[in-house]
Amino acid sequence: MTQTNLKHPSNADPRRDQLGNILENHPVQNQGLRRWLTVFLGGLTVLASIGFIVLLGINTWDRINIHGRAVLLNVIFYPAILYAGMLIAGVLAISLAVLFWQDGVTLYEKGMVQIKAKRTRSWLYADTTRFDSHISRISFGGSTVSLRVKIILENADRQRLVIRNRYRKILEMIENLRGKILPELIRKCQDRLLMGEKLYFHKHLQVDQNRIFIKMVEFPNNKINLSLQNQFLTLREKDNPKKVLLKLHCHRVRNFDVLIDLLDTLPGEGDLSSFR
Repeated sequence: MTQTNLKHPSNADPRRDQLGNILENHPVQNQGLRRWLTVFLGGLTVLASIGFIVLLGINTWDRINIHGRAVLLNVIFYPAILYAGMLIAGVLAISLAVLFWQDGVTLYEKGMVQIKAKRTRSWLYADTTRFDSHISRISFGGSTVSLRVKIILENADRQRLVIRNRYRKILEMIENLRGKILPELIRKCQDRLLMGEKLYFHKHLQVDQNRIFIKMVEFPNNKINLSLQNQFLTLREKDNPKKVLLKLHCHRVRNFDVLIDLLDTLPGEGDLSSFR
């Protein structure tokens, strides 16, 4: 049922008919639990606050009949604020549950859709000019205890779509996006190199067809060795391996996967296969 509702995410989006068929859906982690627990707690708070307000009204009426209206403020003021706050909190919790009810990412044949707080955003794979997937694992005792993921998509207009690890099967999503986006993106970058363009990967790292530019200094491809270790990219002079020209964490490099693929095909490179 969810996939059927997501097939045409927005009647106002002209790109919706270009997405193709649904491949898979990635809802928010523990979505069902979050939905119904929030609704249950919010509903319970609303009912409790209504009950307290009714009891407060009955108690206030009894005291007015006995002591007169002079005791009205002493009896009702602070409890009324508390119960009104409870009522507002309960309604807000239910509203938030409804607002985020459909949150998720759906992959299609030619694009994807992200629904976040009832806001729908479509993305065509062919529009992508940048694809980066940042994965950080926090380990303890040899086991991964936490996983941080950030997927960055960018188009020619510098518009971004950012996906974090709040969705189910996020690693599977990354692999599917790689397969859909990277081959075409790499081909486009290769075409730009053949046309004599310089590709920008970092403010200290640019590449053209025959040269690597490191901190504004030009080096022939066959004069540079590259190594990858612990998610750090290190560039050294081939004739002086002890001299480090540049060392960058892969998360700081724009289009890192594209860079690695391009450099892997250039002459004079270090062996990057260990990173793959």
